[in-house]
Amino acid sequence: MRTMIGAAVLIGCGILPFGCKKDEQPPPQQPIYPAYPQPTATQPAPTAAPAPTLAPAPTVTPTAAGTLSTPSPMALPCSADANCLTHRCNTQVGKCAWPCQTDTDCNPGNRCMGGACIPATQ
Repeated sequence: MRTMIGAAVLIGCGILPFGCKKDEQPPPQQPIYPAYPQPTATQPAPTAAPAPTLAPAPTVTPTAAGTLSTPSPMALPCSADANCLTHRCNTQVGKCAWPCQTDTDCNPGNRCMGGACIPATQ
């Protein structure tokens, strides 16, 4: 009989947990993400960052025949037409007349098409 009581205790609450209540508390739930402070009356609500402003595109107006248009800030520096390949050098500014506005911005034998000086076809 003594063996039977010992077996019941082992089976009932010890080794096999059938029907026994244990005085255990489940572990506290941990937040997955850290808590962020909520805005209060003294704290201003977060605002969206202002959108970045883009620099305005350079305005290039066609000029009278014989003068060169104002080059783009990205135009290559030059001192003579030979430095600019098919474009002409605007020596007043020291840069190639790029993008071209008229055929006068191009070296002889080239014409302005879409801002680029390309060889003229016969």
